[in-house]
Amino acid sequence: MGFITWSINRDLVDLALGYGPHAVMLSFGDARLYARLVKDSGCRLICQVQDVAGARSARDAGADLIVAQGAEGGGHGGQRATLALVPAVVDVVAPLPVVAAGGIADGRGLAAALMLGACGALMGTRFYATDEALGSSRAKQRIAAANGDETERTRAFDIVRGLAWPPSYSGRALRNRFMRRWQGRESELAAAVTTESAAFQNATRAEDFETAMVWAGEAVDLITAVEGAGRIVTRITAEAEALLRSAARVTHLPPVDETGSRIADGDPR
Repeated sequence: MGFITWSINRDLVDLALGYGPHAVMLSFGDARLYARLVKDSGCRLICQVQDVAGARSARDAGADLIVAQGAEGGGHGGQRATLALVPAVVDVVAPLPVVAAGGIADGRGLAAALMLGACGALMGTRFYATDEALGSSRAKQRIAAANGDETERTRAFDIVRGLAWPPSYSGRALRNRFMRRWQGRESELAAAVTTESAAFQNATRAEDFETAMVWAGEAVDLITAVEGAGRIVTRITAEAEALLRSAARVTHLPPVDETGSRIADGDPR
């Protein structure tokens, strides 16, 4: 079970734990508020973090697994990029396992995450565009047709929905008519929210995604079709394994001498 930490309360956590989940994931807020409840129930605690300070806090709270989420990901997130954030978090929380998230959608991204020290990858946008995901088929098709340059971080969709997300978290979505209209005019949108909210809700029900949002990360370039999740997992893991094996062969080169020339096998140098 996953929760947005800043928006939950003790009663909700107790209710969730009453169902005996294998793991609870806390994202976007101070995990220490509920970590003890989760751990005392015998449940595993996963903490998603967006910066190194958050990683330290999650470690100290007793997290069993930490997700280092880069700003390239779809939906809400922080400011740090995945490539730099993941190894920094790995170093800070070792020996806790770390999973990389944000802008990963294929075997290349998984292989890169492993080389950064992560033990795996969490992929949101890739698995939203699957047959099994509980979401709009129109939204999934928009993801499959989009490219990363069409995504942008924004607060407009939170404002129109009346959601008081902390200022440190914005959301990455596919750019649409609504975003183009209100991006940079957030105070005006807040002043007009009563009128705009009703229109937005109607658009959401009608799956009008020129107004309603489609959360999506920069890795949409790598998503060209809505597929079954099992097929995606099989392909991504096979790609990553092949790439890692190939890299091992490429980098297994003889040493060089002081001139930069390769030293042949058996050369006493």
